[in-house]
Amino acid sequence: MAKPAVFLDSSVIIASLLSTTGGSFYIINVLKKEFVLQTNEYGLNEIQKTLMNKFANQISLQSQLYLILGTAKISVLPSPTKQEERRTAKYISEIDAPILASALKHSDYLITLDNEFFKEEIVSLARKSSLNISKPKEFIEKFRI
Repeated sequence: MAKPAVFLDSSVIIASLLSTTGGSFYIINVLKKEFVLQTNEYGLNEIQKTLMNKFANQISLQSQLYLILGTAKISVLPSPTKQEERRTAKYISEIDAPILASALKHSDYLITLDNEFFKEEIVSLARKSSLNISKPKEFIEKFRI
């Protein structure tokens, strides 16, 4: 049986870099064996920009990012097509549309710290595609090992 695919929003990956005690870190480091962890090229670029702009004085975070991607075997999916982005941009901000589009297409779960993903119309859209959206804490409560 195939492992469920879990799309990690950039907020989750950044949180795991900043805290070794949070839920994001737990998912990436403990639950990684139970799931196929994913992000996309757009999300990876978003993470890199955030690290450069907000955490420029913490240079080691860049190398930690690549270490986490490798050790947790986080797949980096191609960014969605412009057409896929436009479809999801009807429901969510343009900046988050590529994340939602990739998760809808490739994943069983989307883990995020961004409250915009929990708006009723987005949750409804996700359900139609069998995508479950949750915050790290809720996901851990469901799958803690």
